Amino acid sequence: MNQSKRNAFTLVELLVVIAIIGILVALLLPAIQAAREAARRAQCFNNLKQLGLAVQHYHDTHQRLPAGQTYYSNTQFNDKFTWTVFLLPFVEQDTLYREVNWNSDMGGCGPNANISNKEIPTFVCPSGGAEGDFGHTCRVRHSYVANAGIGPLRAAWPPPQKPGVFMQNKWLRISDFTDGTSNTIGLSEIIKVREGADFRGTWSYCEGTLYQHDRTPNTRIPDETRPTFCPVADANHPQAPCIGTYTAWNARRSILSARSEHPGGVNAALIDGSVRFVTNNIDLETWQALGTPFGAEVLREF
Repeated sequence: MNQSKRNAFTLVELLVVIAIIGILVALLLPAIQAAREAARRAQCFNNLKQLGLAVQHYHDTHQRLPAGQTYYSNTQFNDKFTWTVFLLPFVEQDTLYREVNWNSDMGGCGPNANISNKEIPTFVCPSGGAEGDFGHTCRVRHSYVANAGIGPLRAAWPPPQKPGVFMQNKWLRISDFTDGTSNTIGLSEIIKVREGADFRGTWSYCEGTLYQHDRTPNTRIPDETRPTFCPVADANHPQAPCIGTYTAWNARRSILSARSEHPGGVNAALIDGSVRFVTNNIDLETWQALGTPFGAEVLREF
C-alpha cells in the first residue's frame, strides 16, 4: 500500500523552527556585538599607539613635546593652535600641515578653516560616538584628547592648574618627567555626543581637545564647559553629562573628563609609548598621579 509523501511542514513545526531560530539569534547577538566592540577597541588602541609614537617622534625632532595649545604671547591670550596641529607631520598628514597659515590662528573660521574642518582617521575611535561633523561651519571632532593636568583650564599665565603633559604655551621635555614616562598619561579618549552641537572632541580648539584628571574615567560628575558648547546641558546624560559654567573663552574654567564608549573604561597612551586600558573604578588618587608628570606621588597598581 503506497503512502502519500509529505510536501510541507505543519503549522506547529513551522512555529517551533521559528522559535528555535529566535533563540539562536538571541544567544548569538550579544556575542557578535562583543566581538565587534573588541575589534573597535583594538583599532582604538592601535590609533593611540600611533599617536603615542608620533609624540615621541615630535620630541626626537624638536627636543621637546608639543604645547597643548598656544597663545599669541604670555600676555595676549587669543588662542592660536592646539597639539593636534603640531603632530600632523608625524601622522602622515604632511600635506595638510604645509597648508597651515601660521600667521593666523584657529580661534575662528578664518584662513585655517580648510584645515580645522578635516577629520583625520588616526584621531578617530570607531567606538567614539557620533560622526565628526556636528553642524559647525569650520570644525570637526576627534576622539582623542591631551592631558592638561588637574584643572580647571583657564585663559591665564602662568597656567594655574596643576601641570599635566600638554599645557598652554609650555613645551615639556621628557627629561622633565621626574615621575617617569611609564607613570604619566599623555592622551586618552572623549565621547562625541550625538545630541546637539556638543563641542567636546573639537580638535582645533583647546576647550574641546584638552582634558583634566580631576575625575576618574567616565565619571557621572558633569563636565564643565560653556553653555553653548554643551547645548543639551544634560547633567544626567547616560554617557557624557555636562553643564555650562562660564560664558566666554576669556572666562573659561573648563573641566573635561576622559570618556569612552568601551565598556568599563578608557584607553590611555602613556608618554613611554605604551597604551593601557584604564578601568572606571581606578582609584582617584592614582588617576590624578598618572595625570601629573612631576608630582612625586606614589603610584598604585592600575
